[in-house]
Amino acid sequence: MKNPLTILFVIVFFLEIKAQHYTHDIGGFVGSTSLQTDYGERNHFGSELNNQGMSFSVAYYLSFYNRTLRWDPNNVLHNHLMVKTNLQYLSKTKMQHHGIYASKQSYAGEQLRSMKGTVRMMNVGVHLEYFLRPLEEFVYPYSDIFFNPFFTFGFQYSFFNNTATSDLGDWQNDITVFPKKYQNNGHVEVGANESFVFSIGLGSRFKLTEKLDLAAQFNYQYFFSDKVDGLQAAVIENKNNEWALNIQVGLVYHLNFSLPLFY
Repeated sequence: MKNPLTILFVIVFFLEIKAQHYTHDIGGFVGSTSLQTDYGERNHFGSELNNQGMSFSVAYYLSFYNRTLRWDPNNVLHNHLMVKTNLQYLSKTKMQHHGIYASKQSYAGEQLRSMKGTVRMMNVGVHLEYFLRPLEEFVYPYSDIFFNPFFTFGFQYSFFNNTATSDLGDWQNDITVFPKKYQNNGHVEVGANESFVFSIGLGSRFKLTEKLDLAAQFNYQYFFSDKVDGLQAAVIENKNNEWALNIQVGLVYHLNFSLPLFY
């Protein structure tokens, strides 16, 4: 056990030495996540608006503008890039069916209205952010740049847990309380599961003080899975993978702000 701990300590120490001339930020965010699943009618505004929950994120940023001149004074790309690693938690999201079919005054409509689900989710990921304005000019305390938009993309790994219920009864004892398309074996599989996620979005930083930024971000998440909601109907319109829209605001703190080397 001692040897692995020693190796781990050496690796962490080496990375800390290598990263000492970079700039490190930490941030915290809160917002709303709208899940687009098999609950509700596709492209229905009610489903997009109501099947959502609160989301919370913490992030660590590594930027390279402090090394730009040492690497290559003619390469300005490093002055616009940040690498973000983040942990995102989606609280218990309540889902139900909306739309024309769920509104029908029939037993099939009642089955849809009575069907409800929940999802909890934890995502871990790495993103690349590209800022439109040079970071050294934005961070520099005497700069008149207070607004810096960015584009972002990356990948996450999602751990989620879902449930399904019906107001008409216990579906595990009587599956017929669910709509017909979910009554076949294997079309409702709830519990813990995992998935890769592709994320793309945009946002902006607003400089509040020398070391503190207000940040707003919007992103689209595509899950490489149709099991986020626990439903897998046989019909074509329910065979699409899940996706989500996130809107968050938060604060970002510069841990080791310093002027670029050889500025």
